[in-house]
Amino acid sequence: MTGSGDNLQAQRDRDIEAMRACVKHARDLLDSARAVFQIKHANIAFHLALLALEELGRRELIGMQRIAENSGKERPWEKHALAHKKKIFWCFFGLEFLSGHIQRERLDALNELSATLHNQRMAALYVDYQDENLSIPEDAIDPKYCAELLTLAEAQVKIAENEKLREHVEPEDLELQAWFLSVTSKKENTPLIFSKTSVDKLSELNDAKKWALWLKEQFDNAAVQSREQLQQELERSRSVPEKGTKNKWKIRFRITSQSHSVRQKPLNIFNERAEWIKLTAVQGRPNQLIVEFTLKDNIPIEGLWHLGWGVARYFVAALNIATMGFWWWHLPEDIDSYYESVEDLETKARIEIKRNPSLRVDWGGNRVLSEEDMIRTVLCFVSFPPPFEREKHKPYDYYTAGLTFLSINDVHWQCEVQAFGNFFESLRAMMEKFGDLQPGQPYLAALDKAIREMIPALNGEEKFPDILSAFDKKDPSGVIVTLSEVAMMKILCDTYYQHRTLKRVVKETSGGPAKEPEKVD
Repeated sequence: MTGSGDNLQAQRDRDIEAMRACVKHARDLLDSARAVFQIKHANIAFHLALLALEELGRRELIGMQRIAENSGKERPWEKHALAHKKKIFWCFFGLEFLSGHIQRERLDALNELSATLHNQRMAALYVDYQDENLSIPEDAIDPKYCAELLTLAEAQVKIAENEKLREHVEPEDLELQAWFLSVTSKKENTPLIFSKTSVDKLSELNDAKKWALWLKEQFDNAAVQSREQLQQELERSRSVPEKGTKNKWKIRFRITSQSHSVRQKPLNIFNERAEWIKLTAVQGRPNQLIVEFTLKDNIPIEGLWHLGWGVARYFVAALNIATMGFWWWHLPEDIDSYYESVEDLETKARIEIKRNPSLRVDWGGNRVLSEEDMIRTVLCFVSFPPPFEREKHKPYDYYTAGLTFLSINDVHWQCEVQAFGNFFESLRAMMEKFGDLQPGQPYLAALDKAIREMIPALNGEEKFPDILSAFDKKDPSGVIVTLSEVAMMKILCDTYYQHRTLKRVVKETSGGPAKEPEKVD
């Protein structure tokens, strides 16, 4: 009978074998890249060389796992090992993180390099033909540039081939490494980690390890502050003009997500602090969430339906904004088919035909509802105006209408235009509410400025401005709106509301200073 020590040693041996295999595969890829380069296929050689760098990045991530087997259960490195840009980044960053020697300039350069290389690789992989513009892969990579990448990859492979495997890292360093990997694997943290304030701090400290410790302190302080506010703000948001004396009504409903899975653990943390809202994961249905509201006796039965319905819609809207995903009572079912069966009468065979593309939005894979998501949900929820201030509901009514159209968009009724239009008007109303759109000011100019502040990478989109212009003129008949544009418009609403609201709510509820959100670089 083998003991746990034997199992642990066997796992270490497998990790070492995998790391060595990564290096060998990187060498094979690089040799293949050189051979392809010799027959003047620079774009393919570029791709193979970049795959070699990715394998070295995977090796670094396996190495982190090997020396950190006792550091935690979440294995945060696995998400990085599945992402192309992350693997390129860690190829160069790697265990240098633990040394503390990396500086701001190198971090900036590695971020930019990994993104640039991946984008150039994508341009060099496929023939692209849109709007009569033809992009041919062999034209995408200059041979001199490819030769430089081959030289860089050769240097990295040689370093890996000659590097001695690290056997020991201090426990506190392992814990910090695991934490850093975990937070950087979540997209919502990226603007904070690489914000101007954070990167300036790295420049000031001139030490990656000290910088990571400072980052962790910021995240820990924010988490403590958010948890302290949670119960107080949820209780405040339940109030109506007259204060209730006792619990009277319980409303229970179920929502479904097209973007997230639900686990009970973060919900338990939420439920401990939320007196009148309780959340429950559904066993066997990981994309479903049960929500329970407990309301007080100051709500008469005559008003219970409408008030409960309004509060429920607000909560679901807040959840959508906070997670940048899609949650609703029901989701479209007939998204690529309308039939029960199709049979070839000559061959007696059943065939399957599907609508392509399917009427389903890709919200991103493996997204799990987290405690951070729930904190943002609460902060969005409590920032909405109370039910009796109907004149302030315009942005949120448009937003929930957009969600409603998304939920019924199928092969029987494609309503992308209606969904897009409602999110478009929701964002207009949000910008009016926060003063970013003044009376008489052109909406699209103000919107362009807001987009540049929040999502600079969106600049240069070819079709989106045409669609925005058509909706601004209230004549969308000349443009084609797909679910991709609908999803982008919704995410713009989500990003804008978070950008303008969360810091303000924290300031109002804590009484402390709150800085304006940093520009997302």
